Amino acid sequence: MARKHRAVRSSGFVIALVDDDADYLQATRILLESEGHRTLVAANGIEALDLLSRQSVDLVLLDYFMPGMTGEEVVAKLRQHDQTTQVILQTGYANEHPPREMLRRLDIQGYYDKSEGPEKLLLWTDAGLKAADAIGRLTRSRRGLRSILEASPVLHRIQPLTDLYADVLEQAARVVGASSALLAVFPESGAPALVPTPALILGEPSNEDTFLVVQSRTGRFAAADCMAEVLTCAELEQLREVLRLGTVWRQDERSIVPLRVGDLTLGALWLEHAPLHDEVAELLQVYANQATVAVQNMVLYEMAALDPLTGVHARRFFENWMRREVRTAFRSQHCVSLLMLDMDGLKEINDLAGHLAGDQALAMVGKVLRVATRENDVVGRFGGDEFAVVLPQTDADGAASVGERLLELLRERSIVLPDGPRVLSGSVGVSTLPAHGFGTEGFDRPIPASYFQAMSEALLERADGALYVAKASGKNRMCTAEPVGWAAPTSIRA
Repeated sequence: MARKHRAVRSSGFVIALVDDDADYLQATRILLESEGHRTLVAANGIEALDLLSRQSVDLVLLDYFMPGMTGEEVVAKLRQHDQTTQVILQTGYANEHPPREMLRRLDIQGYYDKSEGPEKLLLWTDAGLKAADAIGRLTRSRRGLRSILEASPVLHRIQPLTDLYADVLEQAARVVGASSALLAVFPESGAPALVPTPALILGEPSNEDTFLVVQSRTGRFAAADCMAEVLTCAELEQLREVLRLGTVWRQDERSIVPLRVGDLTLGALWLEHAPLHDEVAELLQVYANQATVAVQNMVLYEMAALDPLTGVHARRFFENWMRREVRTAFRSQHCVSLLMLDMDGLKEINDLAGHLAGDQALAMVGKVLRVATRENDVVGRFGGDEFAVVLPQTDADGAASVGERLLELLRERSIVLPDGPRVLSGSVGVSTLPAHGFGTEGFDRPIPASYFQAMSEALLERADGALYVAKASGKNRMCTAEPVGWAAPTSIRA
């Protein structure tokens, strides 16, 4: 009759067993696997070091006396690059080496005499694995906390809300090692201009509890045209419950984490990953709270600072920021350029197809401006069909390159009017403040704010003049003005 084996539940631990005695190796491996441990074997020290360089293990059961390299020498080599893997030495001659001395000198966790039998071996193994588990928890907590701290500057910098959503999802997926993930928010949680078109939604618009707009997604969610293709009704119901309760839900290899701070719930993260340790799940909740604050702050910022139609900065914010960049250029002795763009033919579009078509064209211009500029460039709408871009540390040639790129991107966009498609175009004026030659000494501090206000106005006036020339020359072109000279601050000494 065939012998029936009892199914052994996996402990989740990996043990490396190193011994030159093949019979002992086989017998001990069977003993350890009967306890649910995954066991890897090596017959000598060289094999052991090679194994440990390729495979992460929780515990090493290491024979002391082996030909070629002793267990002591293996530990010395291992500790050169690995200070945390738990090691228990095994020997048939334990009385020749005082255990306490060996533990201190070699930085090992146990010293087992093989003659004491399998129960003593399992006792040492359990002790070593408990220590490995504690170190693993500390390591995972430290790694997760480091990830959160590294993510903080990214989350709290000024950036478009769509970029922030992508950063939040990327960092959350990194914390838990998620293979697929999505971030969804309630529609009112984000600026209307930044909602994807067409919107990818979860739930039904008639149900405010589950109607969410997907703002960022990875893995199996990335290619879906409809979220109903990848989430079942039961999963949507679980999402609704998480949003209602405001608590993290975990099951097997999935987590739903609410984006919640206080009584305010903005949306949720859906993450698919390997099973999570409790300490990582707790850190994920901390991260989600921090991300929620960052998202809410950016929503409020965009409501105050951005033009809702075009997604670029409102005029008042832009002018304040331009003065700041002019001040920075003076202090750092760098150049700064200004680009002004006027959309061609907006009145004709409005007359032919109405203001909704004109708004669509303006929104396209705003998108082109955001695509064509760098993260540290400042884009603003001056009103109507006129826009401006501050280009820090950019000379006249660099600003001209940006202007040409803007015109090229505009020509690739069109809107449909009653008389057919209309290609967009614009006129561009460019002005530059070159780096000044005053040096860093020779004038009193602080320089009055009125000085930087005057230089900003001079830069604007010169760019506006160049824009007028471009419009008068036939539109759909760029004109570069003569550089603006820095006026000497009135406090400069003779």
